[in-house]
Amino acid sequence: MNLTHALQNTSKNSIKFTRQDLGESGISLAFGKFQVYDFNLTYHLENSNVFATRTEIALPPTTNYQDIAIKNITPKPSNVYIDDDGNWLAQYTLPASKKVTVIAKGQAKVYLNPKSKEALSEKQKSQYLKQDKFWETQNPEIKKLANELKTPRNIYEYVVENLNYDFSRVESNSPRLGAAAVLKNPTSAVCLEFTDLFIALSRAAGIPAREINGYAYTDNSNQRPLSFVKDILHAWPEYFDFDKKAWIMVDPTWGNTTRGVDYFDLLDFDHFAFVIKGKDSSYPIPAGGYKFANDLNKKDVNVTIASAFTPKGYLLKPKLNIDSNIVAGFPIKATITVENTGSVLSPKLEALISSEKLSPGKQTLITQNIPPYGLVTIPFSFDKTPFLTNRADTIRIAIANGNVYKRIYIAPFFLSKWMLIGGVLFGSTILIISIVIKGYRRISLFRRKKSSNLRGQGSQPQETSL
Repeated sequence: MNLTHALQNTSKNSIKFTRQDLGESGISLAFGKFQVYDFNLTYHLENSNVFATRTEIALPPTTNYQDIAIKNITPKPSNVYIDDDGNWLAQYTLPASKKVTVIAKGQAKVYLNPKSKEALSEKQKSQYLKQDKFWETQNPEIKKLANELKTPRNIYEYVVENLNYDFSRVESNSPRLGAAAVLKNPTSAVCLEFTDLFIALSRAAGIPAREINGYAYTDNSNQRPLSFVKDILHAWPEYFDFDKKAWIMVDPTWGNTTRGVDYFDLLDFDHFAFVIKGKDSSYPIPAGGYKFANDLNKKDVNVTIASAFTPKGYLLKPKLNIDSNIVAGFPIKATITVENTGSVLSPKLEALISSEKLSPGKQTLITQNIPPYGLVTIPFSFDKTPFLTNRADTIRIAIANGNVYKRIYIAPFFLSKWMLIGGVLFGSTILIISIVIKGYRRISLFRRKKSSNLRGQGSQPQETSL
């Protein structure tokens, strides 16, 4: 129940509620606009193969409900990229038969409401309506219920009222049931089943929905339980509201276990997202799920309340990738690599490319969002030059707080470095062959002369002693 009307009934430092407001569940209050957390996450990676392999880990991402600052990652990843769901995935290459432990430290600033409006493309809409493992939208019973419930609120209330949280499954670490199975076993649900059923019913009703896994702060594990992997993690769903143009997070699990506290109209500062699962119901794996086989109970997720959010901002480092020596008469192709060496997500920015003599003289490229420790490579090109062009030029790149330039030399193919090197090699080869042939001829001539002399000596009359 949304009790914003109670804020009008205030006196100094007190807020008054009616008995009807309290109901059976009591009141949940959230003060302020955001909450800051410090986090220290450990990821255990192992490559048991006899050859090197690539892998990736999921870092907490910036979303419409939270800002993330990555202060340090050890060891440093080769790249961090953003997937279709908005996850930050850090890439590593593991040597053969090697174990690596990655530690990521940073801060999260969690908001009560979405920060801004979002757009959902037709491709994304289709992605967030499809059936997947654990989200059986084509199941007859789920389709029937979705057709009856129709709205996110009705679906939320159905899940809260018809499933029961099974605390015994948390201790036994039972496998995930999924939406269709929990309908048959409504008394055997944990947060994953509450989430799965909400998503399956929403998608079957034509409402885009997806799953969030992350940290949830609680001081009462009976009323607000956590049941996802062995570290302190939780699962909850979100749906896309086309009127508000935003993803809206809800928590039917806690709506059930608190006996009616409203986790539909307004969430709280206690939900800190680690991963978003929309494209795939089982991937990516959140922090706390990367463990060595012989150390499954080790605590790898450490989150504490912080007093201030202190990011150092984004810092872009561009690099120009273009040959120094260019052959005239052909289009000139190049790329720029932009790396974010700061601690927060960089926005989409303009990269200005300029040339003194090439065409086009000025170009503007738009970079995508780059997470901390991430990099992107953007291709660009210049028009072909006349075949007899023979001159130098300077290519300059300017983007945000980073600038770079490179001197290039454009020459006809017969004056190009490789042509000259090829000419020298060709000439040297011809010279060597000529010397070899000449030497061979001398040896052959010498052998002929020697053979002739021997034949001449053999034809002389021989003297006989008397």
